[in-house]
Amino acid sequence: MKIRRVQEIDIPDLPQKLLTARKTSPMSLLEICRQLNVSATYWYKLEREETSSINYDLLEKIDNLLSLDLNLDFPSIDKSNLEQDYGMNFTHLKWIKLVTPQGDEAWAYSRPHLKEVRQREQVIDDQGLTIFPLGFKRTGSKVVMAGDAMILTQRTKITHVVEVLDDDFFEQGGWFFRYVKVLWWQPEADWSDYPHRDDILNFPLNIQQSLPYELEQSLKAFQEKWGNQGGLKAFQQHIAQQLQLLGELQRVSIE
Repeated sequence: MKIRRVQEIDIPDLPQKLLTARKTSPMSLLEICRQLNVSATYWYKLEREETSSINYDLLEKIDNLLSLDLNLDFPSIDKSNLEQDYGMNFTHLKWIKLVTPQGDEAWAYSRPHLKEVRQREQVIDDQGLTIFPLGFKRTGSKVVMAGDAMILTQRTKITHVVEVLDDDFFEQGGWFFRYVKVLWWQPEADWSDYPHRDDILNFPLNIQQSLPYELEQSLKAFQEKWGNQGGLKAFQQHIAQQLQLLGELQRVSIE
């Protein structure tokens, strides 16, 4: 079973360790699940290895609760290598996704939001490198490939361009997450001052929340506007120019 912490390590006997720990614990399964804030169904999937990976923070909670003594040894994250390997390249930009702030949040995936999330998720936001788990509905969690870039929009504004880092999702709280690296954003700006997204995209956007849409294949308005004006490549160049007007791009390469 893989343990997800941006990197992955493999612990083949983890399902058996979980089964043994549950059976030898004085707590019932329901009490274990209550303290971990997971369902009994999900726990059984872990024991039967019906899910291929588990979030690191959840495993750490299990370890603390049931004393698994795993002594996990993750290699240190080389941020310079991540920056090099996943540098911005607009030739990979082909998706757009609507994200929705939760509760009293003004904006999803803002710096204050990520600061709060990093208490329970593996989030990096340091020295120009920002990586966080992006939530999807199940139907949208697998269609985007590692290396693909995606525009995030909320409250009619474009707030991020991100690149997907991992090959598969992990499940938590009924949502399905993929780790992404921020390629462009302005975390200190007032995003409410941004132009309407349609003015930047140069076509009207009408999409549902949490699902990724492939620009060239899924959006009729995109096809009508850009189909005879150079297609996706021309759009990528257009977006780069528009985002430069909002602020300096972290790394842009148009080929």
